[in-house]
Amino acid sequence: MTRRLVLPAVALAVAALAACGDAPKTEQAPVAYATPVPRPPTPSDSLCPRDGTWKACHLEDRINKAGMGIRVLDTITVPYFDAKGTRYKIGKTAKLVAFYFADSAAGAAATGTLDKLRLTPPGDSVGKWPSAPFEAIRTANMIAVLFEVNATQAERVRLALTAGAPQPFAAQPDTQTVHKLPTSTAH
Repeated sequence: MTRRLVLPAVALAVAALAACGDAPKTEQAPVAYATPVPRPPTPSDSLCPRDGTWKACHLEDRINKAGMGIRVLDTITVPYFDAKGTRYKIGKTAKLVAFYFADSAAGAAATGTLDKLRLTPPGDSVGKWPSAPFEAIRTANMIAVLFEVNATQAERVRLALTAGAPQPFAAQPDTQTVHKLPTSTAH
C-alpha cells in the first residue's frame, strides 16, 4: 500500500520540477544607483578643524562616542541670544539645544544676565524655551541646554561636553629616545 502512494508522489514532484525549469525568463530592469549622500563632517575632516572651539560636528561626535545617539531636529531662536540654536534629540527622549559663539567671551556675555542653571531671566523658570530647561552647560564657545532628560542622561552629556572642545593635534614626542635614570649613590 505504501508503494502505491510513494510512486505517484515522486512522479508528481518530478513533473513539478520539470514545469518550473521551462518557465520563460523575464528581463529585469537595470539597477539604478542614487548619488551618494555626503556624510556630515567629522572631527578628522578639514571642514571640522580641531581649533579648540566647539562646532556641530564635534558635539555630535562627542555625544555619539559617549554611547548616545544624536540627531538634528531643527533650529530654534530665543530672545536671549542673537545666534540660532540647533536642537538635537539624544536617545529616545532627551533634547539638547546648542548655541555656538565665536569665542568663550561672546558666550559669557550672552549669558551674563541670565540664571546660570536654566538660562532664563532672573525669577523665571521657563522663559521663552519650549519647556522648562533641565540644565545648562557652558563650555568654551558653546552653550548647551538640556530638556526632557533624566539625571543619568544629563550626567553623561555633561561629562562628554565639559571634557572640553577638541584641541589641535600636538606634535608627538620622539618615542625612540631612551632616557637613562641617574645611577644611585646610596650605599
